[in-house]
Amino acid sequence: MRTLVGTVVLVMLLMSPLTLRAQWRVSVVPAVAGRLGEVTAVARLPDDSTTDNQLATSLVIRCTGRQLDGFITTRDQLESDMAGDIRVRIFSDAMRARDSRWQATRSNAGAFIPPLELRDLIQRGILKSRAISISAGTSNRGRVIWSFAVADFRPALDALREACPKERGAALAEPRP
Repeated sequence: MRTLVGTVVLVMLLMSPLTLRAQWRVSVVPAVAGRLGEVTAVARLPDDSTTDNQLATSLVIRCTGRQLDGFITTRDQLESDMAGDIRVRIFSDAMRARDSRWQATRSNAGAFIPPLELRDLIQRGILKSRAISISAGTSNRGRVIWSFAVADFRPALDALREACPKERGAALAEPRP
């Protein structure tokens, strides 16, 4: 299983519960001594008030080592099968609901998005939607739906394109009308 490790560039989406407007916060730490830079875009739930030492429920898209990947982190234990797959349903105002299997993190409090699913999520969902919803089974609360405001993703897109140049024509390309 994969683990969630540190990032160099952080792009964070925070949302006020009163306005439901996405706000991206970007912090950049450049590549050093031949080491590639990293970019992380994070969408947090609007009602997720956490302290610095708590893990927020978040949708994360990052570029590490010029490779794009994505995952969700939660405060819940996600239900997974024997292979470590978590069944999720993804939907938005711009795309039909569809089911997918994501790889559980070691703690089962998150799941990694498969590369083709991530490309589709960015192209059909995030770049064309105001909000993305993801549902999954949890061991303590049953099936849960998390909704993330993603309307203002464009400012983070440039930082991700810079760190992951091979994705400029793929997952991070301008969407077709």
